[in-house]
Amino acid sequence: MTVFDEASSRSTTRELWFARNATCPGHVTQLLHFIVAFLLVAGHGALAAPCQFEAQGEARVAAIVDGRSVRLDDGREIRLAGIEPTATTKQALTSFLVGRDVVLRSTDDTPDRYGRQGALVFVGENDTSVQALLLAQGSALVSAEITDKDCAAALMAWEAEARRQKWAAGLTRRP
Repeated sequence: MTVFDEASSRSTTRELWFARNATCPGHVTQLLHFIVAFLLVAGHGALAAPCQFEAQGEARVAAIVDGRSVRLDDGREIRLAGIEPTATTKQALTSFLVGRDVVLRSTDDTPDRYGRQGALVFVGENDTSVQALLLAQGSALVSAEITDKDCAAALMAWEAEARRQKWAAGLTRRP
């Protein structure tokens, strides 16, 4: 066996990572990622603080409409402010939010032309938004439409951290 054959027969770290995670059901893996992201975000309260707007109400999440919208038990549809969804956003929201009590925070409670209220969503009395959790685990991107500069900077910091972690883990290839 040549050195080349020996080197090519070894499993790469990436292959081992995928093999290990392939044995775990997708929703369990997604929930674990969400919990890890929550713990990371909870430890950085200073980054979450700029997004603490006026409370616009509380409710229970009844359903996930799409990667950017949730329906509450009182019939309101909430558009998650500050983020753009990715392919995994809806699955992450479904595994984490359905049936949970949430607090809505926003500078304005006026609905958009589709009747959705834009807001940052917080689970219970937590100081960290669902948007920050999605960004920290790499399940969303920061929207260019967020108007509060301090909140936008905090959300961009979470997205940047998720990107660094993906690069470090070898989950993303450089072009």
